[in-house]
Amino acid sequence: MHTSNLFKRWTYKFFAPDILQRGTYEAFKRLLESDRRCHELIADFQDLFFKKDPTEWTRVCALYDQLSDAVGTVVNELTIISDPNASELSTYYKKFDSYIRFLLQPESHPAKPPYAVCMGEPRINVQLAGNKAKNLTEIYQKFDCSVPSGFIVTTNSWNALVEYNTLRPKIDAHLLALDPEDNQSLHNTSKALISLIMDAKIPPEVDKAILKSSHDLVTGLDQKNQTRFAVRSSAANEDGRNSFAGQYKSILDVIPEYVHRSYLQILASKYSPKALLYRISAGISDTEASMAVLIIEMIQAKAAGVIYTADPKGEEHDTLFIHSVSGGGEKLVSGTAQPHLSRFNKKNSTLEGTSDLNRPVTPFEAQKLARLATDLELFFGAPQDIEWVISDSDPIILQSRPLQISSVLKGADSDVNPNEQNLPLLYHGGITAARGKGSGSAYFLPVDHGSLHPPAGAILIVESIPPSLILFLPRCSAVISIRGSVASHFSTICRELEVPLIVAATDIKENITPGEEITVNADSQNVYLGKDDSCPVLSDAKPHREKHPYFRRIQTILDFITPLNILDPESNSFSPESCRSLHDIVRFAHEKGVQAMFAIGKSGSRRGYRKQLETTLPFDLYLINVENDSRSNRSGKATIPVDEVDSIPFQALWQGISHPSITWGDHVYYNWKEYDSAAMTDGFAFKNETESASYAVCGHDYLNLNIRFGYHFTVVDTLCSENSGQNYCSIRFAGGGGSVEGRYFRLKYLEAILCEIGFQVTSKTDLLDARLECLAIDQMTQHLFTLGRMLGTSKLMDMVLKDEESVKSHLDLFFQCKDTFSSQELIL
Repeated sequence: MHTSNLFKRWTYKFFAPDILQRGTYEAFKRLLESDRRCHELIADFQDLFFKKDPTEWTRVCALYDQLSDAVGTVVNELTIISDPNASELSTYYKKFDSYIRFLLQPESHPAKPPYAVCMGEPRINVQLAGNKAKNLTEIYQKFDCSVPSGFIVTTNSWNALVEYNTLRPKIDAHLLALDPEDNQSLHNTSKALISLIMDAKIPPEVDKAILKSSHDLVTGLDQKNQTRFAVRSSAANEDGRNSFAGQYKSILDVIPEYVHRSYLQILASKYSPKALLYRISAGISDTEASMAVLIIEMIQAKAAGVIYTADPKGEEHDTLFIHSVSGGGEKLVSGTAQPHLSRFNKKNSTLEGTSDLNRPVTPFEAQKLARLATDLELFFGAPQDIEWVISDSDPIILQSRPLQISSVLKGADSDVNPNEQNLPLLYHGGITAARGKGSGSAYFLPVDHGSLHPPAGAILIVESIPPSLILFLPRCSAVISIRGSVASHFSTICRELEVPLIVAATDIKENITPGEEITVNADSQNVYLGKDDSCPVLSDAKPHREKHPYFRRIQTILDFITPLNILDPESNSFSPESCRSLHDIVRFAHEKGVQAMFAIGKSGSRRGYRKQLETTLPFDLYLINVENDSRSNRSGKATIPVDEVDSIPFQALWQGISHPSITWGDHVYYNWKEYDSAAMTDGFAFKNETESASYAVCGHDYLNLNIRFGYHFTVVDTLCSENSGQNYCSIRFAGGGGSVEGRYFRLKYLEAILCEIGFQVTSKTDLLDARLECLAIDQMTQHLFTLGRMLGTSKLMDMVLKDEESVKSHLDLFFQCKDTFSSQELIL
């Protein structure tokens, strides 16, 4: 018989129809179910913060929708139970709900004009045109240098296209189903989303704006005998804190007749596999990545390149680096070309050195570029990553964005690490493009890599470094490339994501055997045979949560969800106006709902009258026996001795809880007498207060126990009968007053014990669920006894467990106890 049917059968025996209306009882059942769901979803939300990588924001929003619905149901069911505080509680629920929804989607997304604006217009800003277009406009307005002629199709046009074609529900549905860690899922989702955009109709107003701006641009370019365009992305979050370097499409040599289709292709590149993965990793929502598109004149380049106004390795602060190639710069940023390098002193623009390759620009042009780059760094207030081109004489600036500079990572010192001294040197060479160190198996990625899946933690060895390699970075400890340069888009991405990268390692293949364990120190350009244990482990790597905007945002949202501020139901502050989180609201609603329902037991029938357990343990427990029990009723007393409780599962569990090996009253970390008000979520632990004590509904072969030990609560539900096919035991454990780490390691302690005795266990954050089924009565009682000992020993373990070693030592102590359940102590 299922738990719900048992509870329903016995509760209707206890609650007479003339005392409790059926509707109120049904509301109470729904409140309890929604309360359970709330705690599961709160734990899921906490998991978002402790995952290694950010979660697709559409999933975050969908998860909150479920939580909000569950909390709303708890509040609504409390209203049906007729608690006078329910309406006020609803007001606070709506307030917190509105705060959280603002944090989830804080920005409006206008779909109104302007749909297209000319380069250089004063009204251009990041929200309307993206960082790339905004920065070019500022350069045009403030500097005596050239930028391409052109116009911007604004983010408002993207929003209008989504609205006109009713795309948002379809986009969200695809994103909700996306698993970024599954390569096939990523590509399938990308294909579906790209099809949505390419099949979309451009709204008439947007179409008209693009046509007019294109005509105006062609008219202006006729004087230069130039009628071809370059169509480039300028998304809202591009070229800022997150570069999105090379993740979106650029289309060159576009004739005016193909501008509209090229515009859709740039929009669709928002959903390429590499762009999807990058955006999700950056913790940016799809709606926050609205796409503007730059349509500019196509420059016929004599030379092109990239300038870094500082050392991307974070070492030479007064030096700028000009990387140049002949012709267009695409082969440089795509990682297929080795550029000429000129180094200039920023203070006086003097040349400090050059590489041996042929120089694509004259010394005069290089010096002019150096002075311009120094001025741009001063203007923008930070080191810059500048793309430029030279057509006839003067340089033209195509882009200026913040330079991504490598962090100095743990174990990545340029000096040889002591651990490396014991490893044979396999290779030295190449150029450091992103600092750091990694160990793993060498994996040679073929040029036509398709959907290959390198092993987790691999050292990726590649021919070149196109931006699409970002798809492999989550599984890589480091990357070594035969070609490529520090100035490529992929190098920028590696510095952002803190993945070590060596480029221009021309003879690396001759020195490394596929599959062998190697260690890469990108700072020293050294590759060693063997594994260096000081290297960060890929599975343990965590982003810097205090700096990462996604985790800061999740933490801000959690501040309105998880804290528990109302603890003591007898305090004047236990009220709706004292609620400061959704957790508080759930706690208040559950407490008041339980009080309203179980208060009936005060004047209930003889069968259902509750009794306080007589025990020396320092907490109060009230029992309701749902079956005839002449021994417990004969005295008429309000208390009942342990040995008179006619319940097989209760006796087995209680023998474990009260086992002499467990210390209660004089526990060094906890004094129950000083913690009368230690309560949390939906349980009770208040001395001498019957409305908020721990409670149990029990029968001869059944037990439903809600018990609290300090700041965590436990629910045990079990049937222990002669029919083994019906027997089961389920346990839920949640909460705690210790640190996050302490609660995590306590769950590991509980999980180890429960798995050892045969439970099926699921756990996340500080919530554990476990279930055991179909055991004979003697086996079930033994497991309940062990379960009781586990609950007793773990009551404050979140205060003392610090690491895996401490968990192991406590487990050893637990399993040293060989006592078993004694059925002779149960009087049947």
